[in-house]
Amino acid sequence: MTLIALYIFLTALYNLRHMPRLPSGEALPAEKPLVSVLIPARNEARNIGACLESLVAQDYPNLEILVLDDDSSDETASIVQEIAARHAQVRLIRGRPLPPEWHGKAWACYQLGQEAQGEWLLFADADTRHQPNAISSAVALASARGFDLVSLLPDMGLKTFGLRVIMAIIPFVFMACVPYWLFTESRSPNLVAALGPFMLFRKKVYQAFGGHEAVRRDIVDDVFIARWVKRVGGRVALVEGVSVLRVEFYQSFAEAWHGLAKSAFAAFDYSLIGFVLAIAVLGTALLGPYVAVYGALRLGWLDWAHLGLPLVQILLVCGAMGVIHERFSVPKRYGLLIALTVTVAILFAMDSVAHSLFGPGTVWKGRAYQFRGR
Repeated sequence: MTLIALYIFLTALYNLRHMPRLPSGEALPAEKPLVSVLIPARNEARNIGACLESLVAQDYPNLEILVLDDDSSDETASIVQEIAARHAQVRLIRGRPLPPEWHGKAWACYQLGQEAQGEWLLFADADTRHQPNAISSAVALASARGFDLVSLLPDMGLKTFGLRVIMAIIPFVFMACVPYWLFTESRSPNLVAALGPFMLFRKKVYQAFGGHEAVRRDIVDDVFIARWVKRVGGRVALVEGVSVLRVEFYQSFAEAWHGLAKSAFAAFDYSLIGFVLAIAVLGTALLGPYVAVYGALRLGWLDWAHLGLPLVQILLVCGAMGVIHERFSVPKRYGLLIALTVTVAILFAMDSVAHSLFGPGTVWKGRAYQFRGR
């Protein structure tokens, strides 16, 4: 466990130092290719206005912005129409009915991909807020380094205690578990990472594997579509974009629990064996040292082996989480709560399994999906 803790600490330091960051300093290509910004929106009245206002303020000179209204029951469509009336590059698309064997976001993104005219396709969520240089920086990086998919790790806007605890699992997984260069340089489709709110594709590569039709039944569509990019020979880059992108994922702890639980079991491709193994390893490696310290103090075993080593393991993991939090605009002291974060993650993952095996499946945006075993 000491080696695991040391690996986590060193991996976090390595990724924080070497993972590409935006803006990266690369220059845009002279021809400024058209970028199609594609936003699926279902009941996003709370977010869509601010998202679009940040997109029409981009410094990239060649954009079209398409928003697909996916059968919203709120004011989403009217907000988009009002902004489109003021900005010619914005266009509202009315979504077609959801066909069987598709989940809603994949179907919305597929329709957007069919409408897009750009050489680059940026799929962005409605809860994103983009700094004016976000798209130009991402296109410059992708063009200069030959990336076919660029996905950003954003500022997650974590302001409350509950959100900081539960959402910390996202940067921890991406920044402390795998050295980023494996995602980019390895040809294995299983070694890849992407985050759905900002995914910039080279269109010809996106079309090579059939676009979102390839992930029509994959709830964790961001990771699975990134695997398809690798399968057709493309290069994927996970990039730190805290200074150019902000994502208001959730507004409360309960909302975050539901959002994360919807995809936790799906991330293991509904493999109960894989899920149990992962939870066992996670729990043993990250919670085991706390159990060891408690046992040592209770029994009076104050030697190095029983108390010292577990304390070192705890300090290494908390240190890793602290420096990750600092990068993602969360106070470093929240790194001391990594055990609470891991415990909460295990619990919402178990909730995800229970809903899939014994409940209605994955429920999101008023729709229920049961793709397990298909």
